[in-house]
Amino acid sequence: MKEFSVTVAGGFLSTSLEFVEGPLTLVIDEGKIHSISRGVGGVLDMRSYVVMPPLANMHVHILDYVSPEIGWDLDIDSVVGEPYGLKYLVLDRAGVNSLNSVIGEAVDLMLSSGVGYVAEFRELGVESLRLGTAKLRTHYVLGMPSKHAGVGREIKEIIKYSDGVGISSPHYFTSEDLRTIFDLVRGSGKLIHSHVSETRETREERDLERLLSVGRPNALIHGVWLGPEELQLLKDLRITLVLCLRSNLWFMSGLPKLRNIYELGVDVALGTDNLGWVKPDLWREGELLLLLARNAGVNDPVWVLKALTNANPVGARNYVVEGGDANLLFLRYSNTPFERAHNKHLALVKRGGSEFVAALMLDGKLVYLGGELEKTLREGLRDHLS
Repeated sequence: MKEFSVTVAGGFLSTSLEFVEGPLTLVIDEGKIHSISRGVGGVLDMRSYVVMPPLANMHVHILDYVSPEIGWDLDIDSVVGEPYGLKYLVLDRAGVNSLNSVIGEAVDLMLSSGVGYVAEFRELGVESLRLGTAKLRTHYVLGMPSKHAGVGREIKEIIKYSDGVGISSPHYFTSEDLRTIFDLVRGSGKLIHSHVSETRETREERDLERLLSVGRPNALIHGVWLGPEELQLLKDLRITLVLCLRSNLWFMSGLPKLRNIYELGVDVALGTDNLGWVKPDLWREGELLLLLARNAGVNDPVWVLKALTNANPVGARNYVVEGGDANLLFLRYSNTPFERAHNKHLALVKRGGSEFVAALMLDGKLVYLGGELEKTLREGLRDHLS
């Protein structure tokens, strides 16, 4: 792909996500950010926009989007408990065409809201991994075993066709099977994510200890009932905790100890969890984290923005830096609240949404372009990104 350059009004740059006023010119070459410099000079003039890293939805169940709001008045185990929860009955009966359709619809919806990285737990074992056509290199599918005993053969197949394994609960497996999962996945160099301590019951049954006794996952999901000692252990082991706050509220699981998480410095990412009950809008997740953290005595919008863009669970460095991947989210800026805001990070977290998303670029290629961009700019982008 030929080199091209773009000038923007500013950007949230480097690992600190510092907001740098522009104009800034970014030179893109071979899918990488070759340089970032102050001044005008880009072939594409986008001085009405700012750039930031794409959002990262690090935990989502897409397939249950096939039947939104089913079982809305049931408890969490009756709805999503494996394998007899209502969700699994629905998925078993859903046709391939319906499941393929919701995967495409969900990915398109997330792209339009600025999500560039997705970590999906995919139910139904190996068969489901043949569903859908991969639209994004940055859509990581973690296959969930369809059975809870003698899993070795199925895990080998899941690894072959996916980006790793998603563990619904450590309690579903014997220690021997858990060890088999870790050994096989680690040998392949792929990912392991696991739900942990989403409910009081699973925490009281010591699910975290059971999991860590056999291996170290890349990420843990929920952690609602983890206390300071367990959270310090995650920090020490450098395990990312993926928070799914709206899901926790919907399923009445409780809320994680945000002040402890913040003060201990646990690495935090965000996910939207079950699409059947929670809209996959990561902006809403970020604003909720900001508000709940503020109520817990933590007032740090930069921390929240880092969580919104944290792709560590899939091993990706998601930053706008020279030499980094050309993964860029372009947001409307001129004549918006962002431009007038006294605190850019706070405004972005509180007011961000799909209505501000103008374009999304991954590896230097355009994967989403909002309809609000004028025709000439649309054609210019396509010319330079073909």
